[in-house]
Amino acid sequence: MPENIASQQSAKHLAARAVMAYRAGFPVELLSVASSSEHPTGIVCDWKGQRVSFHNDAKLLGRAFAFVYIGSIVDQAIIDPISDELRKELVSDMSSALDARRTAVDWGVAEAVSDTDPFAHAGYKLASRLLRKDQPLIESLARELTSQSTIEGDALRKWLDANASPLNFDDLETSTTY
Repeated sequence: MPENIASQQSAKHLAARAVMAYRAGFPVELLSVASSSEHPTGIVCDWKGQRVSFHNDAKLLGRAFAFVYIGSIVDQAIIDPISDELRKELVSDMSSALDARRTAVDWGVAEAVSDTDPFAHAGYKLASRLLRKDQPLIESLARELTSQSTIEGDALRKWLDANASPLNFDDLETSTTY
C-alpha cells in the first residue's frame, strides 16, 4: 500500500478522534501519524482526568465512548484495503473501549462490563452526530496532520480554536437525531 494512503487513513481516523476530544472538552497532549523515538503514533488524551470537572460520570463515559468510536465510524467509508498503521489504531481503539467499560464498573456507574452497553450506544450516537456536523473540520485537520506528521497539544488546540465553527456540544449530545 502506498505510504501516502496509509498516512491519510490514519490521519483521518486520528483527526476525528481529536475533533471529538476537542468538542467534548478533553485535552489532547499529542496527535501523530509518524512514529519516532520521541513520539508514538496515535493520540494521547486523558479523558479520565476530566472526572472531577464533569461531576457526571455517565455523561463523561458517553463522551469517552464517542471519543473512542468516532475514528472507526470514519473508517467505514474507506474503500481501499486498510493499512497496517490503521489496523494498529483499531486495535488500540478496541482496548480503549474495553478500558472505558471497565472504568464504568470501577466508578460504580455499572455493575458489570456487560451492563455498559447504554454508555457505548450513547457514545456511538454522539460520534455519528458529531461526524455529520464536523466532517469538513475533520478532513481539514487530517490534511494538516498529514502535512505536519505530529501536532502537540497547544498547537492542536490553537488550530481547532481557529478552524472550528461554533457548536453547542450539549445540544448535540441531547439531540434525538441519529
